[in-house]
Amino acid sequence: MRGAPVWTGIVIGVLFGMLLGAAWLLGGRYAVNRPVVAAGRDTVVVREIRNEPDRESGSPGGSRRNAVVLATERVAPAVVSINAISHQMVSRAIVPQGMEFWERFYPGMFPRREFQNDISSLGSGVIVSDDGYVLTNVHVVENADELLVTLHDGKQYGAGVLALAPNWDLALLQLQDVDTELPVAQIADPDKDLYIGEWAIAIGSPFGYLLADTQPTVTVGVISAKNRDIKQTKRDQTFLGMIQTDASINPGNSGGPLVNSEGEIIGINTFIFSESGGSIGLGFAVPIERASWIIRDVRQYGYFRRPYWGVVMQRLSPTMVRYFELEDDVGFIVREVEKDSPAWKAGLRVYDVIREINGVPLLDKGTVDRLVYEAKVGTELTYKAQRDGKIMTGKIVLEEIPQK
Repeated sequence: MRGAPVWTGIVIGVLFGMLLGAAWLLGGRYAVNRPVVAAGRDTVVVREIRNEPDRESGSPGGSRRNAVVLATERVAPAVVSINAISHQMVSRAIVPQGMEFWERFYPGMFPRREFQNDISSLGSGVIVSDDGYVLTNVHVVENADELLVTLHDGKQYGAGVLALAPNWDLALLQLQDVDTELPVAQIADPDKDLYIGEWAIAIGSPFGYLLADTQPTVTVGVISAKNRDIKQTKRDQTFLGMIQTDASINPGNSGGPLVNSEGEIIGINTFIFSESGGSIGLGFAVPIERASWIIRDVRQYGYFRRPYWGVVMQRLSPTMVRYFELEDDVGFIVREVEKDSPAWKAGLRVYDVIREINGVPLLDKGTVDRLVYEAKVGTELTYKAQRDGKIMTGKIVLEEIPQK
């Protein structure tokens, strides 16, 4: 019995050591959560250091709902899939089995039957008003006999074309027979500056008609450049003042919105530069300001008013400079001017030499194109021209192109 106290002491010592070890381990693990006392000369400051991440900072391990996520959540419900359907009549010979040889070498031997063949092309769009206005590209809907629009929740509606602006590749549609409240994306203030390097989010829904999951796709990049002038050889068309972004605009995402970090539409995605067909970081969007002009016209007049100024000009050549005894070749000569057109009312006549428009010397055709590309009905163009050696000035107020 004398050994009992010895064993009891050993057991108590072991348990005490285990408790100390556990306390040490726990203390080391959670030491960062214990108050730390910092003594100053006159004060003692107690602060608590925590190892919990900042849930609002967006730092690694913190909240993942950053500005891009929030902007996407605002706009994505308004992004739609557009199925543009073209109806084509196809004629086919009714050839009995085994008689294909005769039809091949003697066409017309057998009666023919006509049937309708539907060809679909897919694109994207975005709802911009609670009464069902949808912005997209002209090339998404052109030549379509039927438009079927699929919303983010899978609902489908027919749509009609309200306005087309081919020079900007912008189309305005309206959903038909809408029976529910629509999600609407906010258009950015046209006067708000775009900054090169700011976040840009490209959203599209090219496969909403085909897939069970109708949620749009999202790609992220930055504004790479502004006011880009692009010659698109595929469509033989020049686009001026475009927004360039490295956010991927994948096939089928044309017509979808380009969004800033505040969840506002700053452009409509239009095309990419690519040798392979996939995105290489050169995507282009039409500035939203132009779409706003179309919407305003449709609201007020029921259609988009296309402007004109009623003059045909030709770049000065060395021969013309000598013939008209001009001092230089800066400018364009008026070859034709329609009577009672805006140019006529402004005083321009055949053989006048227009030197400047809005204070910009007319050095080449590109200069003229840029000056009138974004012009709309009511735009004023101040010109400086030369007639018989005398300088004259005037103001052309663009009018709606006459309906023929």
